[in-house]
Amino acid sequence: MSFLHFLNLVYKNLKWLILVPIVLAVAIFYFTRKEKKVYASESTIYTGIASGYSLSGEIKADFFSTSNAFDNLLTLIQSRETKQDVAISLLAEHLSLKKHDPQVMTWLAYDELSRQVPDSIRQIIVKPTLSETREAITKFMESSDDNLIYELLNSKEPFYSLDALKKIEANRISSSDLVKISYETNDPFICKRTLELLESIFMEKYKSVKGGQTTSVVDYFETQTRKAFIKLDSVEKLFLDFNKNNDIINYYEQTKAVAGEREDLYAMNHDLEMEELASSKSLDKVNESIKNRVYQSIYGSEIIDERQKLSDIYNKIANSEIVNKDGSNKRELDSLKNLAATYEANIKKSLNNLNQQTNTPNGIPTKNVLDEWLRTTLAFEQSKAKLAVMDKRKKEFTEEYRKFAPLGAILKKIERQINVSEQEYLQLLHDLNQAKLSQQNTELTSRLDVVDPPFLPLKPNPSKRIILVIVGFMVGFVLVMAVIIGRAFINKTLLEPSRAKKMVNLPLLGIYPLLNDNPDFLRQADLRLLQHVLAKIDGRQDTIYLGFISTQKGEGKSTIIDILERQLLDLNYHVEKQLLLSNTEYRQLGISMPLSLAAHQIEWANEQEIIKQHQDTGLLKMQGGELVRKKEKDFVLVEFPALEKMVIKPGLFPPLSHSILVCRANRIWDTKDKQMVSIFTQTTGSQPMFILNGVETDFAEEYIGEVPKKRNAIRSFIKKVVKFEFGNRKSVYRG
Repeated sequence: MSFLHFLNLVYKNLKWLILVPIVLAVAIFYFTRKEKKVYASESTIYTGIASGYSLSGEIKADFFSTSNAFDNLLTLIQSRETKQDVAISLLAEHLSLKKHDPQVMTWLAYDELSRQVPDSIRQIIVKPTLSETREAITKFMESSDDNLIYELLNSKEPFYSLDALKKIEANRISSSDLVKISYETNDPFICKRTLELLESIFMEKYKSVKGGQTTSVVDYFETQTRKAFIKLDSVEKLFLDFNKNNDIINYYEQTKAVAGEREDLYAMNHDLEMEELASSKSLDKVNESIKNRVYQSIYGSEIIDERQKLSDIYNKIANSEIVNKDGSNKRELDSLKNLAATYEANIKKSLNNLNQQTNTPNGIPTKNVLDEWLRTTLAFEQSKAKLAVMDKRKKEFTEEYRKFAPLGAILKKIERQINVSEQEYLQLLHDLNQAKLSQQNTELTSRLDVVDPPFLPLKPNPSKRIILVIVGFMVGFVLVMAVIIGRAFINKTLLEPSRAKKMVNLPLLGIYPLLNDNPDFLRQADLRLLQHVLAKIDGRQDTIYLGFISTQKGEGKSTIIDILERQLLDLNYHVEKQLLLSNTEYRQLGISMPLSLAAHQIEWANEQEIIKQHQDTGLLKMQGGELVRKKEKDFVLVEFPALEKMVIKPGLFPPLSHSILVCRANRIWDTKDKQMVSIFTQTTGSQPMFILNGVETDFAEEYIGEVPKKRNAIRSFIKKVVKFEFGNRKSVYRG
């Protein structure tokens, strides 16, 4: 379909393209005459999700985490539970009104609510306080799914239903931290209050959701930290009791000190043993030198007593010096040393009395021997006393070692338990601090601030009535246009010459338009058809036989024959029209030769009249398959019956110069038609040409020429533009 054909199609259906949209627009205008006014309000909330601050500094959020946070927030706003809480809170406030308050809701809304909720229900759900009323409404709604409140919330009610709250829209403003919430309804006061309740409820829910994520973590770490502290305290108490029971101040220092003292003790013991042995040997040597009265005197009772006392004093001094190395018993030690000096002086005095004998048996002076004996004896007694103390101290160290040996392993085990418990406690304490820090950070970042609170809309939104009317008109126009174009595309008829040639698959002889077209255009079509027919004629033949066939009745064969007859007669040709009936019709009439078209055009009353008309045609019977006439004709136009009603015997079909198939443009060419044409061609050995009859003017103009009529300048210009006929002139002269 060309653009010109499309414009012609639109022009033909222009009345429907105008009438249907106008009717639809008028209907919309009429039915929207009682449209309710709509009031809209909005609010802006700052979230701080993308560029806020936390306890650790500025928030650094990536695109996906920020988008996820905003999605969670917007989903919470649009959640069913949030809207249900808003609806219940709004209903509780309005039901708590004792009378109409023009600052809360309009009279129409108050009156509608009074009719929806009867007094019997009000007495059940309305309580002294607003919070109690909300709880009562919630409890009453949850009691069943067929009560009044439940049905009200799930209805189409314009203020308190979940369906009405679907008009709440929440969107993030560009890439900012701001969220815009808008709502529209039929009451300006309810519109504003609904947004205020929504902000209050969803902010509390958002804070609860965000805080709940960390509260459970904090509670967990607090419990675990408390358990870890109790465990650590019990182990430390065990450590304290262990030290008290075993007289341990610092085990490792004590064991180190004991080990050091033991080494010193054994070294000192070794030195004392050497000193004692040396003193003993020296004393024995001195005793061998005195074997007389001096010896007896030395070992007399007085000197022996003094010696024994001096030995005891030396034992005490040695014990004091070994045990108390820090000098804490200096006074006692000094006293013992003074006492020892006294005893030494007494022994010296006793020995001086023995100095009367000048020499020993070996010739050594007595004084020298006694001095040596005294010095050796004193050294021996001192070494002996110190060794005695050393032996006692060694036994004490042995007992101390036996005591400290097993305590180390037990103490190490307790210390490991303390260390493990302490590390566990410190780690849990650190995690608890982190959880509390996260909790505080969450509380800080989950704060939502209303930067632009809802306002009271004083003017309703502009009416959409005009827009609906325009849309209705456009929809009507588009629907009609769609129907027109759809019909054009689903049209499977022969329609126009180019399509007909593809479907019929025969040579196209010519076309003829509809008979109701412009008379001048029809005369032009007659001329064009005659030109096409004569172009196919062989002038050497005396008589031209043209047979007109069709696959079914009503294709316009008679009309085409009449037109050709008229045009040929105007050219001074002798023309004869003949009509061949179907075999069945011939048998019914008892006639075996063709009738003239004149007999076909009258209304026969009976068989005798048909036979009479047959005799008046001047035709003779067929002899040898040829038509015998009384007078020669230039053209014989033979109309055959429909191929679907005709049976052709091979070799008996009258010879024709040309066979012409007439087809209507407004019919479908199906398989049956193709088979009929194929049978005709195979039986007669002649391939027909076809004429497309009843072609619409839009398609016929391409083959016949432009319809001769007056057109305004605009229409002529549009047609030239569509057909790209720029520069076309009607003559060689410019005028």
